[in-house]
This record gives sequence, C-alpha cells and structure tokens, in this order.
Amino acid sequence: MPRRTSRRWPPTRLVLFVLSLAFAATAAIQAFLALSTSEWWPGVVAVALAAAAVWCLTTALTTR
Repeated sequence: MPRRTSRRWPPTRLVLFVLSLAFAATAAIQAFLALSTSEWWPGVVAVALAAAAVWCLTTALTTR
C-alpha cells in the first residue's frame, strides 16, 4: 500500500503563486474596465478574480 505524504510538493506553491499573480492582474484589468465603462458586470468579475487571487496566495503561504 502506498504511503501518503504529509506535505505538498514544492512546485504546488509555485503554481499557486503564479495563479495568484495571474488572477490579480486580470482583476486589475477588469477593475479598469468597470471604471471606464458604464457596465456593472466587470466589477463583479474583478471582485471574484481578486477573491481567487487572495485564496491562492493564502493557500500558497500556509502550505508547508
């Protein structure tokens, strides 16, 4: 029976950091779109992307 590891692989942290940067950059673009247009939905997308960026960053920082 295979033994389970208690910690995640180091590349997982790197992937989560890259994802958080990508989500944050896309959220900034969506926020710019929300401010420059009269549409409401880019603001909702920006908030969702910012939440995803924060989740990825906190998961990457708390992973051993």
